[in-house]
Amino acid sequence: MTDGDVSARKRTAGPPGSPSVAPSLRDRVPGHLAIAELMKAQETIPKRHFVVRVLGKTPLTPETKALYHEAVGEIHVGEALRALGSSWVVLHSVPVGNGEVDHLVIGPGGVFIITSRNHSRQAVWASQRTFMVGGIRYPDIRNMEFEMGRVERLLSTAAGRAIEVSGILAVVAPKSLTVRQQHRDVEVLSSAGVVAWLNERKVVLSHDEVVAIAAAAERTTTWHNDPESDIDVIDLARFTKLRSEVVRAWRLQLGWAIATTVIVVGVFLAVTHSILMTTLGFN
Repeated sequence: MTDGDVSARKRTAGPPGSPSVAPSLRDRVPGHLAIAELMKAQETIPKRHFVVRVLGKTPLTPETKALYHEAVGEIHVGEALRALGSSWVVLHSVPVGNGEVDHLVIGPGGVFIITSRNHSRQAVWASQRTFMVGGIRYPDIRNMEFEMGRVERLLSTAAGRAIEVSGILAVVAPKSLTVRQQHRDVEVLSSAGVVAWLNERKVVLSHDEVVAIAAAAERTTTWHNDPESDIDVIDLARFTKLRSEVVRAWRLQLGWAIATTVIVVGVFLAVTHSILMTTLGFN
């Protein structure tokens, strides 16, 4: 995610008069920025009436629905990355410029930025320069090229050595994924295959190099000149509650749809039976 507004991040401050210490990014959760923006937007939405809740109306609006799916996609990929061994370091929602890098992965196989794309149940097609979802072209590969270059420059400066960064577009639960020709530095993968792909990379970094690069990457000052720039404080409990409400609304919608179908089919069969009985002279 490269276009979000992160100018209003809040940083946890120490006691008055204490030295200013830039916090580590190790504790950032997947989807941090998307969750922060989502919950802020949800504050302006009126609560649903009891009746519409029973009917399964979602608590999301068309605008917040996009943020919600973005957050869920990042969480899905973040949870998958937990399967990486202890030789890998994973940072989530790294704030860079006016946006963030969804996931930054550092390990024996190298340094990778991972962008999550939640295109569940959609057909995805990619080639060396093209990324299409449902026949619609998106600039994801071009954006990845820009992001890789920016991360390389900032991380190399902070680590005091040249660092090469590659990219992964992780597509969450696509209906189909066709990759005609891979980009030289950007791999397009299903989120389910990301960990296996990373573990298959040849070793290019030693343990000490991974530790040193990760130490530079987790400092917020690596990505921002102002050590006092803020970091969004998010309420995970509120997001978890909202996620439960969204799932509950979807299940209610599904239940009502099934009930309506059963009733319609039942009425149709009853009417058809009545007509047949009348036609055949049984009534």
